[in-house]
Amino acid sequence: MNFLGQVKIKSWLKTKVAFPVIVILGLAVMVLIVKLQPDMKHKPVASLITPVNYIEVKPHLIKPEIIGYGVIKPDMTLQAKAEVSGRITFIHPELKKGEILSQGTLLLTIDDKDYLLQLKQAQADLLVNKANLQEMTLIIENNELELLLALEKLQVREAEYSRMLTLSQTGVVSKSSLNGEKQNLLKQKQEVQQLKNNKTILPSTLAVMKAQLEISKAKLEKSERDLARTQITMPFDGRISEVYTELNQYVTAGGLSSAGQLFDAFTLNKVIINAQFPLDLFRLFAQNFNKEAFTNNKNTPDMKDVVHSLGLTVMVKDPRGLFKAWPAKVERFSDNLDAKSRTVGIIVSVSDSYKEIMPGTRPPLLEGMYMKVILAGKPKEMLVFPRFALHNKQVFIIDDKHLLQRITLDNLQYHGDLLLVEPTKTQTIKAGDKVITSDVFPAVNGMEVTPILDDIATKQTELWLGNDSKPTNLTSTDSVASNKAGAK
Repeated sequence: MNFLGQVKIKSWLKTKVAFPVIVILGLAVMVLIVKLQPDMKHKPVASLITPVNYIEVKPHLIKPEIIGYGVIKPDMTLQAKAEVSGRITFIHPELKKGEILSQGTLLLTIDDKDYLLQLKQAQADLLVNKANLQEMTLIIENNELELLLALEKLQVREAEYSRMLTLSQTGVVSKSSLNGEKQNLLKQKQEVQQLKNNKTILPSTLAVMKAQLEISKAKLEKSERDLARTQITMPFDGRISEVYTELNQYVTAGGLSSAGQLFDAFTLNKVIINAQFPLDLFRLFAQNFNKEAFTNNKNTPDMKDVVHSLGLTVMVKDPRGLFKAWPAKVERFSDNLDAKSRTVGIIVSVSDSYKEIMPGTRPPLLEGMYMKVILAGKPKEMLVFPRFALHNKQVFIIDDKHLLQRITLDNLQYHGDLLLVEPTKTQTIKAGDKVITSDVFPAVNGMEVTPILDDIATKQTELWLGNDSKPTNLTSTDSVASNKAGAK
């Protein structure tokens, strides 16, 4: 385009007609473009179906269990103190902290010279009192014989005096002879009275001597015991935890004074654990208890009988799982409830842990060790599936239409890594249900899923069950009926 044409176009654009013409041409072009576009066809998008893994719920005869924790303490501890005063003359060379000593081992000897002298003095006093008692017994016997003779003499004197009194009245016997015989009669009566007095007094004297004899026996026994107390032996098979005395040290007898402390020791044959269990879990666990054990004919039920009737079994483990477990025994229930931690205590014991030592596998149980305690009840029919399938008291199951259903569970119990649910009419899960074991997000109630049997979880569940359970062939309805029959 030449210069003249450009000038004409610019001059035309400045006219009033140019703007409307340009607008009309633009609209025409836009309409033409829309008309020439092909029609848009909407294709329906297929809905997504989530694949999920599941495990079938089966009933098993299994022991419900709960887990608690506690600290090991010796069943019996000894704080040995001197029962007599004196200087330490002998200390066993192995009387040291941590040493294990057998029952009857002589550990300490206190100087016994003074106690030997006391013993000899007590023995001598006993002999003297025995001799005095024998002498007094003879005196009493002699007094009885003398009294009999004196009474016979008195009768003779009385007869002689009566005869002479009769003769004196006829003048045959002089008055002086009669008075002499009367004096003899009075002397004889005095002798009889004295012997009677002795008969009354001597038994009291004999009783005093018998009491003195018993006192001397008690003193002798005390002297013998004090002498025996100069030798301190180990009262049981145990381990020394602390030693407070040294050779030639003077110790004082008894009391709360630290001067009389010798050593501390504890038994090896049994340790105890006050295991604390969560109150909510223990409440559900206790529903399996035999209620008749607490309502016997006695006014106060015997704790040993109660514990035995409950059929509880216990295992003690290291919380980190580094060592082999120890079998334990339920001793008794704790007498109070911990209000802060909301736990209930059960006292369990492990016997002869030192005899079961396996280096690297099972160490001895020592005071202060923090242990995991697994308490199991009697076998009971329960629905079983893995604990990891639980989501905040809910499980996801697959119904007959392959739809996801969220089920809330009540009264849950446990067995290791397994979740136990008692089959009842009020329970929303039953035998044969398909519980989802894979993660589903979001888990929308009623969403369609594709079920895939989880072989790994099934085998893992069987492995966890091990020999602690027995499968049953009961349906959910049969299970409820069976439980009701057992309750009756």
